[in-house]
Amino acid sequence: MYLIKTTTQPLTTAFMPVVKEAIETVELTKYWNPLATKYNQTTKLTGKPEINPDLDKYVTDRAITGLFYLVKQEEKKIRLDPVAQVTDLLKKVFGSLLK
Repeated sequence: MYLIKTTTQPLTTAFMPVVKEAIETVELTKYWNPLATKYNQTTKLTGKPEINPDLDKYVTDRAITGLFYLVKQEEKKIRLDPVAQVTDLLKKVFGSLLK
């Protein structure tokens, strides 16, 4: 939770220009906007949550969510398997929690 609170905004700031450039390169927005608009209209009937029509923000948010998921999975592995603590830094960070 601490990592998410303290790094989400800086990561968003760092990821956004890269995402924006990639989306512009493949002209994805011209396909996304009509789809997102139609999908969001159906959510009133299906009860599903709307998606963000701002593609740059949506992709950036999903990338950061995925990054935090991977960090969470790695942390679980490290906590369960002391052998996974392969670096001195990881041993220092997680070692006291395993005792």
